[in-house]
Amino acid sequence: MLKFLILLAFLVGSSFALTEAFSLEIEFQKETERIKDAMGWINPESISFQEQIQLVIDSSGSKNRISIGMMSKDPNDIRFPDYIENIVSEPKIISFIITNQFACAPNQIDKACVIIDLEREGLGDSFEEITKNSLEIANNIVGRGVLLYAAEHYSTNLEKKTVVGEEKTIISRVTYTINKQTTENMFKAIAGVTLSSDIITSGGFYEHAKELSRNNFAAFSISLIPLEDDIMLRTVQVSLICSDKLPEYIRCPENVIEQIERGDISPLDFLQVENVSKSKMFGDEFVPLNSIIQVLIFSEQDLQVKNVNSNLIEKLYNIGDIQENGWFFESSDGKIIDGRYVFGEDLLVNKNDLVFSIGSYSGDDVTITSGEGSGGCLIATATFGSELAPQVQLLREIRDNTVLQTESGTNFMTGFNHFYYSFSPTIADYERENPMFKETVKLTLTPLLTSLTLLNYVDIDSESEMLGYGIGVILLNIGMYFVAPAILIMKIKKQI
Repeated sequence: MLKFLILLAFLVGSSFALTEAFSLEIEFQKETERIKDAMGWINPESISFQEQIQLVIDSSGSKNRISIGMMSKDPNDIRFPDYIENIVSEPKIISFIITNQFACAPNQIDKACVIIDLEREGLGDSFEEITKNSLEIANNIVGRGVLLYAAEHYSTNLEKKTVVGEEKTIISRVTYTINKQTTENMFKAIAGVTLSSDIITSGGFYEHAKELSRNNFAAFSISLIPLEDDIMLRTVQVSLICSDKLPEYIRCPENVIEQIERGDISPLDFLQVENVSKSKMFGDEFVPLNSIIQVLIFSEQDLQVKNVNSNLIEKLYNIGDIQENGWFFESSDGKIIDGRYVFGEDLLVNKNDLVFSIGSYSGDDVTITSGEGSGGCLIATATFGSELAPQVQLLREIRDNTVLQTESGTNFMTGFNHFYYSFSPTIADYERENPMFKETVKLTLTPLLTSLTLLNYVDIDSESEMLGYGIGVILLNIGMYFVAPAILIMKIKKQI
């Protein structure tokens, strides 16, 4: 069953993964309707356009998939030519997809595909009758070609499929082949004529999808999914599969493999970016569920989320639960981990805030710890290249397992963070721009890291011990960074 779920995530109709964000919003709205008093909370605005980054991780390492998509129920956001839009009047059609995903037509791997799924019921009793009626309906849509492409019928088959919001059922699938282009070219050509100018010029996840489309192994999909009351869900998606165990796929970045092995998940390492911003289409609107970063982890062993670097949203019950950004876990333990990051009122999230850790399932109801307010070491991360570097891990472990375990340590971190984050983003950015400065900072941090390792060799069980060892480490660093250099300078001056 687990392998089937993993396979399902990579099927041709993968654009349906985008409906996860849509379903999350619908369920949340149902619960929110029960709340009569908003208690001063900000009420979410209603905007049809949504964007999603989805990361699917197979913890065995065989396949990992990143997809970036945009979707809307508003034709002003994503619009097809009228002859395709008219599928809304054909009740048999379940979905319409254009994709260049590898082997969408298994015997013609050099082709892209147009896939039209129809309800099996009412198409006939025999396979010949079903095929004839299915092809007649599909030809009415693609008979004159599809967008910029001429389409040729490839196959008509009966397939098992899970329809959005329903159980698995038998459907009739008509597949056509079209000329295959690179994902970058298809994204430019099709997204350029179907997406509104507002989406294209507003940045957000669209920019990351455009960047991902430049990868030679990326795949493109665009779809129409009839819902109800003549409304259609429209999706545009770019995806990429990476693997180190299957030679036919592109290799994952080295830090991605390391994080999976260590159990520290950093979603933006897959995109190799430092931060992600919401679309400017949302402006100053409060739309916390319109931009979602989702991580799905499939494992052969039971796993458990241990902690998150940012805020933890324990439930999505009413609008009070999404006033702030953070991770919400639909499933936080077992063979499937399903987490969604929502932006709240924030416009941007950085890489470190998205990091969360997983480990073996302990069999107990473990409370997920949150690093909200503690942030991350931006300077050390920029210096050593990743928040998964051993030096950064050391700082995080000392912070979480030693300093924050006492009230005095927590108070110290609160004051320190206020001071530290007033200048650290600037230094971290300059490190990325200037390799020589980065090496200087690395050399400067070495004595600090050495002194902090001393805390790993002592037992701190009380407030007094925390204060004693903490003051001792501070004095040691003052001696190394200020007193020793001052003495050295004075001796040099005397000799001169």
